[in-house]
Parts: sequence; C-alpha cells; structure tokens
Amino acid sequence: MPAGQGLWPAFWLLPQDDQYGTWAASGEIDIMEAVNLGGSGGNDVHGTIHYGGAWPNNLFSGEHYLVPADATAEFHTYAVEWDATEIRWYVDDILYAMRNNWHSTGGSFPAPFDQPFYILLNVAVGGNWPGSPDGSTVFPVTMEVDWVRVYSGEP
Repeated sequence: MPAGQGLWPAFWLLPQDDQYGTWAASGEIDIMEAVNLGGSGGNDVHGTIHYGGAWPNNLFSGEHYLVPADATAEFHTYAVEWDATEIRWYVDDILYAMRNNWHSTGGSFPAPFDQPFYILLNVAVGGNWPGSPDGSTVFPVTMEVDWVRVYSGEP
C-alpha cells in the first residue's frame, strides 16, 4: 500500500441499492482503511461499519489494528467475514474486531447489512481524515492488489 501524508488506501463495501435510505442508513462496511501510512498513521489499518440514519444522523463503529510487518512493503491479507448477525475483521488470518450490534432507521435488525453490497478498492488523496498531502508525499502512488476473493454461504 502507498505511504505518505494525505494518502488513504481502502477496501470497502457499499450497498447495491439504497434499500434503507441514503448513506449511511443503507450501510457501509470498511474492510481495510489506512491513512498516512509510514508517517502519522504508522502501520495501523482500520475496519469499520457505518449505519443508523442518513447523514448527518449516521453512526459508525470499528477498531484499528497495528500490522506487525510493514503494510507498505509486504503483501497482507485483509478479510471480512459477514453473516446475518455478525461482522468479523482479519489481517493475515488474525481476528482483530467483531461487531454484532447495529441498526438502520430504514428497517429492523439485521438491516442494513442484509442486502447485496459491492466492493470498492481505491486510493483517495486528501480528505478530512488524512488531511492534505505535503512536501513529503511522493507521487505517483500505487496500491498493488494480488487477488480478491468473495465466498458466499448462499446456495
């Protein structure tokens, strides 16, 4: 993953349809987010869910994990296991977070995480969380992804 001030690589999920309302009433699952790796963000990655009402009445809940080997120099496996009542986050097969308490103003539990979502992989530059790039940020940046797998328990 890219390192530097103002960089925000992420793997995340958004709902295919806004069945329960606009963001975040229909949910968001952040599989992995990292901000300012190698600098003020250290080697931390984050896993988070967004839910509740439509912005600005949304909520979020998550954890961060200190990747023990350099997240910018080596490949790591970032995973989410998501079932009807619980979401679990892993880095390199190590469980570091679980969530089983959420809600949506648009429907009853397990809404909003009971509908199809799609995957996004991106590197954002700037924003409220990482701040702007500065003179130490080296461009261009890349995020190399070796593989993406999706498994379903559905028949």
